[in-house]
Amino acid sequence: MKKILFFSFIFLLTFIGNAFAHTGLETSSPQQGKVVEEELKQIQLTFETKIEQGSTFTLQNSSGETIPVDNISVVERQLVGDIPTPLQNGDYKINWNIIGADGHLIEGEISFSVNVPEEETTVEETTEVEQAVEENEATTVIDANNEEPEQEKSNNSILIIAVVLIVIIIGSFLFMRRKK
Repeated sequence: MKKILFFSFIFLLTFIGNAFAHTGLETSSPQQGKVVEEELKQIQLTFETKIEQGSTFTLQNSSGETIPVDNISVVERQLVGDIPTPLQNGDYKINWNIIGADGHLIEGEISFSVNVPEEETTVEETTEVEQAVEENEATTVIDANNEEPEQEKSNNSILIIAVVLIVIIIGSFLFMRRKK
């Protein structure tokens, strides 16, 4: 009799956690507290057990504004959604609400940050500037007398006038200060 009570007690302690456990978040992409350094195109939440249809999540920026997420779907233990536009650098929060396999409503949140380097736009701008310089060089032609083209003469005249005006303004300013 003591053996039966002992084994019953051990059996109860072993499986009691499973009997009262609810579905919890197992993994996520992005992970809690992570700094994402490349464009985030999808959010994936994987739970410990199967979740039911009707489970969903929202994405919010640090101002509390909801960011659109497309195609949120439930597949077995995963809740997945696509991000249609690149996220700006900053802090974000995923608020998830699921229906566990046992029918219980469970909610939680994941905070993460986005810090994508802005090299891509710099490279594009540099390429555009290089193309403009090459086009300018191609259109600038020195005539037969080795004289500067008309466009460069006018650019130099404008530059000289600007420098003279700056010198006059600075001189006037210094002259006025000296009188006081």
